[in-house]
Amino acid sequence: MKISSQIAPSFRTTFNSHKKHQIYSGGRNSTKTSMIALKVVFNCLNEDNCSAVVLRNHQVDLRKSVYKEIKRACKRLELIENVHYTASISPMEIKFKNGNTIYFAGGEDFETIKGTIDENKLIKIVWFEELTGWKNSEDVDQIIATFTRGNNDWFMALYSFNPPKNKFDWVNKWVQKMKSRTDVLYSHTDYRSVPVEWIGSIAIDEAKRLEKYDNKRYRWIYLGEVIGLEGLIYNPEHIEWVSEDFLDKNKVRILYLDFSVDGGHQTSATTCSCYGYGSDGYWYLLDTYYYSPHEKSVKKAASEYSKDIFAFEIAMIKKYKCEIDQETIDSAEGAIRNQLYKDYGKSFHPVNKGKNKEELIDYSIDFLARGKFRAIDNSNNKIFKKEVENYQYQDGSIEKGKPIPDKIEKEFVGGEEYYNTWSKDISYYYADHTCDDFQYWVKDNLEKLGLKE
Repeated sequence: MKISSQIAPSFRTTFNSHKKHQIYSGGRNSTKTSMIALKVVFNCLNEDNCSAVVLRNHQVDLRKSVYKEIKRACKRLELIENVHYTASISPMEIKFKNGNTIYFAGGEDFETIKGTIDENKLIKIVWFEELTGWKNSEDVDQIIATFTRGNNDWFMALYSFNPPKNKFDWVNKWVQKMKSRTDVLYSHTDYRSVPVEWIGSIAIDEAKRLEKYDNKRYRWIYLGEVIGLEGLIYNPEHIEWVSEDFLDKNKVRILYLDFSVDGGHQTSATTCSCYGYGSDGYWYLLDTYYYSPHEKSVKKAASEYSKDIFAFEIAMIKKYKCEIDQETIDSAEGAIRNQLYKDYGKSFHPVNKGKNKEELIDYSIDFLARGKFRAIDNSNNKIFKKEVENYQYQDGSIEKGKPIPDKIEKEFVGGEEYYNTWSKDISYYYADHTCDDFQYWVKDNLEKLGLKE
């Protein structure tokens, strides 16, 4: 078998490199991960004294990603399990007949595998998959120092990742520094250098659709460019506002409803948005409950929120003549969630917010970029429009490498105010509350929205 037939042409000049640090960045479908898996297996097969450690930042991610990818590489090299190699889950490792072993570890527990490593076999390869999952370069350096100890032969540290869009992220700054070193190989690839039949027409069509619809995001996701962060977090043009009679005029029937709650506190608003899936394949923001206690001497209690939200749900069910599919709530909001259950037996699902706020934002931007979201242009939904059009990062947070949305309550100016028919209350302030409940809704319905298989 020729290795050249198993890797994209862009990797043929780097596959045999033994440089100490090898950085493989790129966009989606660049096949860098499958190439590195082949490189690891190939070296473990053809070197007498060469074991490897493959890492993800979190151990829980290993089995369905790099472990599966290494086994796939073995199959592509026509190796047969239990004949040419053995594979186990506990401990997670792949052992070849020559005694070389590929170990798998999470960044948080890499120390634990040192006791299982065969001391007669050197660790010559360490692969950091999804480097962006690590917090800083110091943690990576510590891991490399651990596994190079006692090695006087050769050693490769392989790094693979899709570049963060923020140029101030530690990974992007680290890459710029590393590229000037003589012991570093830097490779940046994208799907355009990969044979079309390997990727498939559907994936390529999706890339072309995004290129046309949101070129900047296309350049980041598919070309792996560092596009930077500036201006608004969301592109308001990706939300299609339609008239209140749009559904009737176009004979669109709402098939089911979702509700999402962002709970407030003493100064920030509580919002509940009603989302519906239409018979035309579009998702709709149908209506919004919003109450801001900011600068009010008497503020609503959890029992009042519970009553308001329940009434809001009943009204939406009657109006659109369909059932509720999912009810989502901010996982940090306990009072309203408990009150809804106590009063009405409602079990709103506390959404898993994930690793960080940026992940929530990225999921929601991905959803909007699909061009399948519409908002009914009614008086209650105007707060969503206002908050989206003013949704930005805190000054200086991008430059520090940790973009944080601006959550400061801002006052309506020029005599503007917002009245919500469901809370029966006037709000004089706005922030990012409907943006938050939108993100919770997206995160809680990734599969349904086509963002996760």
